[in-house]
This record gives sequence, C-alpha cells and structure tokens, in this order.
Amino acid sequence: MSIMIDPLPQDQANLHPFQHHPFAHHLLQNPAYYPIQTWSRLPKPSTGEDGYMAQTLSTPTTIPHCLTLRRRDLRSEHLPSAPPVWPSPTADPAHSAPSARDPDAIMMFDLASPGVSGHPDMAHGGVVAALIDETMSMAVTLHSPPSFTSASSSDSVSVSADSEPPTPRGKLFTAQLDVRYKQPTTLPGLVVVRAKVVARVGRKFWVRAQVVQPGDKMTEEVITADAMAFWLQTVTPGTARL
Repeated sequence: MSIMIDPLPQDQANLHPFQHHPFAHHLLQNPAYYPIQTWSRLPKPSTGEDGYMAQTLSTPTTIPHCLTLRRRDLRSEHLPSAPPVWPSPTADPAHSAPSARDPDAIMMFDLASPGVSGHPDMAHGGVVAALIDETMSMAVTLHSPPSFTSASSSDSVSVSADSEPPTPRGKLFTAQLDVRYKQPTTLPGLVVVRAKVVARVGRKFWVRAQVVQPGDKMTEEVITADAMAFWLQTVTPGTARL
C-alpha cells in the first residue's frame, strides 16, 4: 500500500488536535473522506525535501499540527480533458466554475501565532499561498500516483537515507498559481484548504482550491482565499512524452 492510500490509524497524535473542534470534527465524520499521513511533514534528511513544511512551519508558533484527508472514490478517468475557463477575479468563489466542491484533498492546519503572522492576528498572505500550493500538490498526486512503497505511519517518523522511499509526488511542479484573497485568514485558529483537480490533459493539470475558516456558528464556513493553478508533470528520462 502507499502513503497516499493507507488510512491514518485512529490513535495517531495527528488526529487529536482536530477531533474536538466542531468544524474539523464535521469534516472527519464525512464518509467520503479519510485521513492519511501527510508526506510533506515527514523530515527527509538525505535530500532536505519538504524542509519548509516539515521543519520551518512545524513549530509551536507556526503550524504545530496539520492533517490530510483524501477522497475515497477518486475517478481520474472522468476528469475533463480540455483546459477549463479561468474563473473571473470578481466571481463568487462559492458558486463559480470550475467548482472546488467535492475536493480530492482536504488539509487542516492549526495556525499559531506569531510565527505565520503578517498583520496582527492575520496570517501572512505568502503563508496562505503556500498552504494552497501544498494542498494542491496532494490533489495532483492523487491523480498521478507513481509506484512507491509505504512510509511508517508513526507520528514521529523521520525517513533515513537508507529507508527513505521515493516521493509520492514524483516530478510535479506548480507552473502558475493565481490567488484571490477574499478576507483575512485569522490567527490563531483552524484553517482548512480544499483542492480539486478540475481538468487534465496529458501531463498538464488544472486545480481549483479554496481556504476556509469556521464561521460564527462553527459548522459554517467562510472562504478567505480562492485559487486556480496550472500544474505540470515533468518527463522521466526514458519515458515517452505525453
């Protein structure tokens, strides 16, 4: 099995910070999704890959906790095979096409302060963009899984040079990321990013994502940022171009 497929054990410490939050609990109870290990939070000392998420943004004053949910019934063969229309900057993110509803990947982040602050009590826009990009990478990976082995599901796993498996993301890169900031993302607190691959043409992927926070009733959501991106999977030497 793979780190992108194996369910996270229910006793994992990664689950605990989110299980008692009403908004997060609602997501965790959705039968269409289940939690998996977050690859980018595993230190990889042999390459330094993911040092930003696994070390720089993994401290008590930045993002002490995060959790990834994946959709159970991904159907890559049903993805549209033509580039989508880019949404208007003034479009309502909750209703404009291509829709980010029923996302492929959901990431929950426990944002602390002051490590990710821009203005007081507000997340820095660059951090918000990074979280969008990270969640998009999970969604694209789910639709282009390479062959690789599982990593340990231990919360404190650190992948050594001898045991480090190939990255599940393969050679996937953001070619264009367009972020529209709708409202401040407030700190400290829960931030949820949902991402959905809305089209694929060969090695090209188009992804829609949104950042949401709990509303006044905690089970309601407020969209604080909306994004569209174009991703590219590079060619592995010795394989045919797509």
